[in-house]
Amino acid sequence: MSGKKWVLLVAGSKGWKNYKHQANVCCHYQLIKRQEIPDDQIVTMMYDDIADNQNNHHKQRILSVLGNENVYKGVLKDYTGKDVTPQNFLNVLQGNECTNKKVIDSCKDDNLYIYMTGLGTESTFEFPEESLHASEFIAAIQNMTDKNKFSKMIIFVDSSYSANLFKNQLTDNEKVFVLTSCSRGTEITPTDYNKKIDVFLSDKFSSTWLHFLDQADYETQTFDDLSKDKQSKHIEENPDACPCFFGKLDATKHFLNEFLQK
Repeated sequence: MSGKKWVLLVAGSKGWKNYKHQANVCCHYQLIKRQEIPDDQIVTMMYDDIADNQNNHHKQRILSVLGNENVYKGVLKDYTGKDVTPQNFLNVLQGNECTNKKVIDSCKDDNLYIYMTGLGTESTFEFPEESLHASEFIAAIQNMTDKNKFSKMIIFVDSSYSANLFKNQLTDNEKVFVLTSCSRGTEITPTDYNKKIDVFLSDKFSSTWLHFLDQADYETQTFDDLSKDKQSKHIEENPDACPCFFGKLDATKHFLNEFLQK
C-alpha cells in the first residue's frame, strides 16, 4: 500500500535583496498545489518580509520566473519570522512536535521531498539568524533512516557551495537522493532580473527547475529527467561547475508523481 507524500519548502534568507529565495518557494508551492498535494502534507518555511516590504510597490504580491502571476497569493506559511530556524527545520523534518506547529509526521511507506533555497557558506546552509551545519542535517537524515520514517527521500538544495553539506556522506543510503545546485567551490548565479522592482526573481538552478516542473508530465517524467535538463543548461552556461549528486537512490526509476502529485 502506498503511503503519503510530504513536501518541505524552505527559503532560508530574509531581506529585499534576497527576494528570489521566497519567490522560489512561493512559486514552488503553487506548482505543487496544482498537483493537488493536500496542505496538511506541505510545510513551508519563509521569513515573509517581502510581500509587505517597503520596497514592494504592490503589497501582498510576489513575482516569480513563471510570469506576472502573484505567487504569494494563497501560500500556506507555516513558519515565518523568528520561527525560521535550523532547529525548527530539523524538528519539522524528523516529526518532532515540540514546535507546536505542523511537522512531517511520516512513516515507513511515505515519500519525502525537500526543497531548500537560500544563502550558503562552505560548511552551512544559512537561515535568517543562524546556520544549519552539515553534521546536523546528515544526523537528522540518518536518524530518520534508522527509525524507518520514510520510504524514499529526495532533497534539492539551492545555495552557494551546497555540495559541502553532503560531501563524503550518504554514500550507502539507498533511500535518499540529493541534488545540490553548486559544487564545493562555486556560488549560485542570480537570474531573471526584474528592472521595475530592482531584484532577481531566481537563479539559474531554480529557474530551470521551476520551468521544468511547470511543463513536466508528472506521470511519465522522472527526477532524473529534471536533473539532466538542469545539468545540461548549467554546464553550457557554467563549464567549470555543475550540480552534484549524493545518495544511492536511483532517481532514474522514480517518476515525479511519486513525490509531487496526489
